[in-house]
Amino acid sequence: MKILLIGFGSIGQRHYENLRKLGYKDIAVYDPNNARFKEHQDFKRFEAVFVCNPTHMHAATALKAARAGCNLFIEKPLSHSSSGLQEVLAEAKKRKLVTFVACNLRFHPAIKKVKSLLERKFLGKVYAIYLEYGRYLPYQRPFVDYQKTYAARKSMGGGILLDDVHDFDLLFWLNNFEGVRKSDILCAKASNLDIDVEDICNAHFLFRNNVVGNIRCDYLQQHKKRSLKIIGEKGNLEWNFRENIVWFEYARNGQEKKRRLFTGSKEDEEIMYRYELKYFLSCARSKKQTFNTLETAYKTLLQMKR
Repeated sequence: MKILLIGFGSIGQRHYENLRKLGYKDIAVYDPNNARFKEHQDFKRFEAVFVCNPTHMHAATALKAARAGCNLFIEKPLSHSSSGLQEVLAEAKKRKLVTFVACNLRFHPAIKKVKSLLERKFLGKVYAIYLEYGRYLPYQRPFVDYQKTYAARKSMGGGILLDDVHDFDLLFWLNNFEGVRKSDILCAKASNLDIDVEDICNAHFLFRNNVVGNIRCDYLQQHKKRSLKIIGEKGNLEWNFRENIVWFEYARNGQEKKRRLFTGSKEDEEIMYRYELKYFLSCARSKKQTFNTLETAYKTLLQMKR
C-alpha cells in the first residue's frame, strides 16, 4: 500500500516508525516545516493519506486527499471547528472512501477490557463514567518550546478542550454513543502559561439513558494523570495509566472488597498505536468502513461545543 504521511511532528514520527515496524515501506512524508520533507506530493499516487499536520489544517488537507480518492486517517481532533467539514464528509461519501479519525485509547488493552466488561453487563446498570487527564504543557514535548506548539495557540486549534478529545471520545464510546440530554462545559485560562487558550476544563454530561459523564482535563498537572472510573449497580471499575490495572471495587455483606480483573504491560501504550494502524489499514484494504468515521468524529466534535 502506498502511504502519504502529512505532518512530521511527534505523532507523525510515531506513526511513521510504527508503519515501518508493521512492514510498510512505501511511505512518503510531506512536512512544510521540515527541510527534509518539503517536496509537495501528488495525492493521486497514494492509497491512504495520514493527516498529522496542525489541527487547523486538517479540513483543507483532508479535502485535497479525498478529491484524489485517498482513504483517510486523520489524527485527533478532526478539526478546530466545523467549518469546511461538511465538504470533506460529502467528498468522502461520494467516493466511498474508508475514513478513520484517530482514537488510540480505544485500542489500549486495559480500555478494551473495560469495554468488553460493559458489553457483558458486568456492572449491571451503569450510573456514571468519570475520566481525568492532566499534564503540564511545557513537559509534553521537552525539546520543543511549548509556546510554539499548536496546543498553545488558538489559531492552530489548541487548548485543552480539543487536545483532550480522546477522553470525550472514550466517554461517548463507553456509553454506546447515547444521545446527550444536557451538558455543561466549563473552561478557563487559570495559569500563567504563555498561551492564548484554555488550560483547564471540566465537562459534565447527562445522557438520555441517565448515565452521568464527567471529564476533567488540564495542562497544569506536573505529575501526569490519566484515569477512568465507572460506577455501576454491582460495583466500580477503576483504571489509571501508571498502574495499568483494571480493578473491580465492590462490597459483600457490608465488607468492601477489591479484585484485579486485568494487568497490563509497559508496552501497552506503544502497542495501542500499532493496533490502531493495523485496524485502519486492514479496513482500507478490504474497503470496510471503520468504527470511527468522519461522521462519527464530527458528531463528537459537535457535542464538545461550549
